[in-house]
Amino acid sequence: MKIKKRSNCLSTDYFSIIVVLIFLVFCTTIDSVKAMDAKKNVLFISSYTESFMTVPDQIRGIQSAFDKNNINLEIEYMDSKRLDTAENRQLFYDTLAYKFANLPAYDAIIVGDDNALQFTMDYQDKLFSQIPIVFFGVNDPERGNKANANPYITGLLEESALSDNIGIAYRFNPEATKVVAIVDSTLTGQGDQQQFKAAQSKYPNLIFSLLNASEYSFNEFGLILEKLDNETILLFLSMNQDKTGEYLDLEKAFLFLREHTHIPVYRASIGGVGEGLMGGKLIDYEAFGRISGELVIKILNGTPVDSIDLIQETPYYYTFDYALIQKYDIDEGLIPPSAVLVNKAENPLEKYWNVILAIGTVMVFLTIVSLILIIDNLKRRTIQNELSESNKELTSTYKELAITEDALRRQYDVMEEHDHEVSVLNQKYEIAIQSTNSAVWELDLQSKKIMISESFATIINKKINQTEDVFKLLELIIDNKYIQKLVNECTGYLAGEIPEINIQVPIKTGNQEKKWILVRGKGISDIDNHIKKIHGILMDTTKIKEQEEYINYLAQHDHLTRLPNRMKFLDRLSNELKTEKPGAVFLFDIDNFKSINDTQGHVYGDGLLKSIAGRLLNIADENMLVARLGGDEFLILIMNTLNLADIDSYAQKIEDVFEKPFSLEGTDNYINISMGITCYPCDSNNIDQLIMNADTAMYNVKNGNKNNYIYYHPEMKTAMTRKVEIESILRNALKENGFKLVYQPQVDLTTGEVIGFEALLRLKDYQIGPDRFIPIAEETGLIIEIGRWVAQETISQIVFWRKKGFKEKTVAINFSSKQLRDKSYIKYLLQLLSDNNLDSRYLEIEITESILLENDKETIAFLNELKEEGFSIALDDFGTGYSSLNYLTYMPVDKIKLDKSINDRFVNSNNIKIMESLILLAHSLNLKITAEGIEEWDKFLILKKWGCDFIQGYVFSKPLSSEAIEGIYNQDLIKKNRGSALIP
Repeated sequence: MKIKKRSNCLSTDYFSIIVVLIFLVFCTTIDSVKAMDAKKNVLFISSYTESFMTVPDQIRGIQSAFDKNNINLEIEYMDSKRLDTAENRQLFYDTLAYKFANLPAYDAIIVGDDNALQFTMDYQDKLFSQIPIVFFGVNDPERGNKANANPYITGLLEESALSDNIGIAYRFNPEATKVVAIVDSTLTGQGDQQQFKAAQSKYPNLIFSLLNASEYSFNEFGLILEKLDNETILLFLSMNQDKTGEYLDLEKAFLFLREHTHIPVYRASIGGVGEGLMGGKLIDYEAFGRISGELVIKILNGTPVDSIDLIQETPYYYTFDYALIQKYDIDEGLIPPSAVLVNKAENPLEKYWNVILAIGTVMVFLTIVSLILIIDNLKRRTIQNELSESNKELTSTYKELAITEDALRRQYDVMEEHDHEVSVLNQKYEIAIQSTNSAVWELDLQSKKIMISESFATIINKKINQTEDVFKLLELIIDNKYIQKLVNECTGYLAGEIPEINIQVPIKTGNQEKKWILVRGKGISDIDNHIKKIHGILMDTTKIKEQEEYINYLAQHDHLTRLPNRMKFLDRLSNELKTEKPGAVFLFDIDNFKSINDTQGHVYGDGLLKSIAGRLLNIADENMLVARLGGDEFLILIMNTLNLADIDSYAQKIEDVFEKPFSLEGTDNYINISMGITCYPCDSNNIDQLIMNADTAMYNVKNGNKNNYIYYHPEMKTAMTRKVEIESILRNALKENGFKLVYQPQVDLTTGEVIGFEALLRLKDYQIGPDRFIPIAEETGLIIEIGRWVAQETISQIVFWRKKGFKEKTVAINFSSKQLRDKSYIKYLLQLLSDNNLDSRYLEIEITESILLENDKETIAFLNELKEEGFSIALDDFGTGYSSLNYLTYMPVDKIKLDKSINDRFVNSNNIKIMESLILLAHSLNLKITAEGIEEWDKFLILKKWGCDFIQGYVFSKPLSSEAIEGIYNQDLIKKNRGSALIP
């Protein structure tokens, strides 16, 4: 009776346990359903790629916050570090716009770093309207505060611990006198520069300077780094692109710094420690990600975005390369106690202390458990001994029942398990078919009957039999030309030529909608290993096909004008060359398009380009392809003709396009173009050469009168080659001190005194005149650097003469209109004068009338600033322009220099009245006059008689070296040459 009661009690306990378990499972299921219903979708937009060093840590931090809150994280990468272009940005926008239009909406957006934040701010109304946005990793405080002012945006600013890193570096090297930061000109680099400048005030005893990698080639930059000495604290902030556009990812940047530095390189951001960088106080990007994830959870739980303050505290940790600590003999006692040391061998006891402690804990726990088990075992044995006798009587009876019950239970469990597996498989099958918009098919190779699932009727929007003759079904749904392709695919598979059937074909739908399906399948073998049936799936790939076609379109067309782009044009030209049929390539650009953009704005310029593209398409025919090369350049391919009359006809059609004005925003613009033409195969069969030929011809038009077209001929290439050679000579001259200055004296006609000089630029080792190399220097932009060299050399020469005891005299230097691009030119001049303790009145700036063609208002402001700083201004080549007298009424000049051509024409007895009037007019405007190019004494006498102030010409001296100038520096050149009978 005792035993029976215990058995009832056990049964009751088992029943209670089962009830509790069922209840728990039921509650868990309900909670899971609720959690699934409440699941949120969050999109993380990264400025970079998944392989960029900081990004994995950022994602890991975000995910750690989301894992506990049932939030689905999706990620998109802008790749702006490698492709910081308008085209990449537009493609990224188009991709997001397509996904946003076809996928469920996101509940929140997280953006990492400056480019991603700027993108969401630019496109908030179009893509992210009223969606909460959380940013982090933004090192531009101005951009971060501007974003935080938006009621839907908040986040975390990134401030690299520059001050702390400079402090720890200064502690390691107290002999340091200067701090140098490596930066670039990217969006991130600009933020780095601002933070570096902000840290300067904390270390007034150190000299701060920037090394901008974007201003040098990497070869030049490496040479600069190698010259840095032990008095320098070197910080690596950003170094992605040089001035040539070459890109270095972080790993290559670390290797580059390791090869070109001989001092510690400190880092305020992740990466590089253990790869050549000393380290420092680094930003914890995983913590950044986690905090931004927690902010999103807070917002999704109901906290308004505009109530969350901008977080300006950045998480950090110290880390250093222990090998470099030892290499540079740094006292380990100076290292912060919490710092992580890379490349340091650990003490075995310290290394495995946690393991030893864990093992000890486990051993103590196991000992306690063993004692409990021993005590429990003793108690159980006592109970078992008491029950043993009572159970013997029932053992034989229960034994048989137990065997039977166990057998039945095993069978039931197996059946239940199989039933569950079949149910799960059916559910998975249905989910897979529905979610992928697919159908299942099976073909009997003997009967040629195909069985197909019901879901296929939905795909094609047409009723079909689930079992049908395969060829009848193919004729019903597939275009005839693709039926044979599908049959060939199956035949190739059965012959063992391909591993499976895998082909896309278009299908006929019930509503005439164009659709594509992917047909995939493999054979099912019988016991003799013969394929009797083929089984596979049919998947609707219409959207994928449309995306592929759209991406292919974007890759081959210009995003602004929708014309074929350079790649499409070159592909078409390549095909034409293969046919060996003749044709021509036109290349043209818009004259003075930059001034249109500057005055009307880039939006207006873009509208103009689209209007031009529209007009060109209107005149195109089957033998004419119009494409946009980029900027304001267009390529046109004329096919199937080598008749010059036909080609001229096309050229005239193109010019006629620009006869009428382009009217945009109420403004009419008459557009002129310069066009180069090359023919194939007579000029070349090489694509690159043809493009180069057309470009060379266009360049010749540009150097002429513009608004014309020219056919390419080989002499152009020779001229272009010479231009390239001269450009190379100029670049080498800048690097290797290949320039020199000569000086031509300017003589006072009253006293004969040399009142000053004009500094004239020459090449040391080449007989190339300035009339040839100056225009090339202006065209290539080298004139800016050359102009600064001339100013520095001139000031140094004046100071040199002063040290030798010569009285300071004014020296004139020429200023090109192209130097207006040098925005800090005046500041540079003032610094040179200050460094050499020289007054600005001893440096005269010579300009020409052409300078006003660049930008009238900007030029006048520039000249006024020169005047305010005390510089003298001379108007050179006076008389060669079209409105010289008009310029004199408002240009702030002190002197005019009469061009040699006007002196040759009017300084004679027949035309002297004109010269007399010109001199009187200049004097009435309080201007001094210098006559240039005077070679005869009779002209000298005429100019002196009528009050000309100064003469510069061979009549007194040709341009001389600085040494030769010293011989006439203080002479009366009129008295010296008084031997002439013409001089009174």
